[in-house]
Amino acid sequence: MRTTLAAASIALLATPLPTAQAEPPIVGGQGLVPNARALADYIRATYPGVISIGGVRPDRLNDHPSGRAIDVMIGNDMALGDRICADIHTQTARFGVRYTMWRVVSHFDHIHITVEG
Repeated sequence: MRTTLAAASIALLATPLPTAQAEPPIVGGQGLVPNARALADYIRATYPGVISIGGVRPDRLNDHPSGRAIDVMIGNDMALGDRICADIHTQTARFGVRYTMWRVVSHFDHIHITVEG
């Protein structure tokens, strides 16, 4: 009985405690312009429901390759996307936002945000 209790105690101590939800990863974060990086960091810290944030990647348009655009992936949480987009629209000057794309063709699972260089 003593061995079983000791083993149970050790197992309990080895079980990791729940931690705060980790900030979503920034995929392609290297090469983001300062405004895009600041915006990505703000979104990561403010909206825990975000799945990930995409940054620099090849594209036929220059926004992503130049590091001036991020894609905020929200999956199917349209209310979260609405909140983020509304928030960003109130802070266009702070982050140098040029435009956003949300709830348009191919932009229902993420918000595209392009900022000034």
